[in-house]
Amino acid sequence: MACLDGEVLVVDDEQGILESFDAMLGDDYRLVTLDNGRDAIDYLEAHEPRLVFLDIKMPGIDGIEVLRQLRERRGDTAVVIVTATTQPQYEIMAEDLGISAYLRKPFDVEEVESITRRVLH
Repeated sequence: MACLDGEVLVVDDEQGILESFDAMLGDDYRLVTLDNGRDAIDYLEAHEPRLVFLDIKMPGIDGIEVLRQLRERRGDTAVVIVTATTQPQYEIMAEDLGISAYLRKPFDVEEVESITRRVLH
């Protein structure tokens, strides 16, 4: 059942993660994938996805900075952190910036699909 009500943005520097999201969500949602924080910030200046899946640890501009800049522009975009880092300070910083969820890699496919349905329906 396709539901194209809203765009999903996935930002991660790992190509395999982007491909996983495409396999999970690409048939049912308008999905945009980017592999770095700079492109994400540029994209978010011109587009308003309803849901963003965002990696924290990326070369150059990290996910926390992308999240900060997104919150300065729009505070209502649902953001889910998807990360392999186990450092608790990142989770605290992300929660302080108002995330919807914090998922650790490897993530659970059903959880990703559930979050997406909840936000976009």
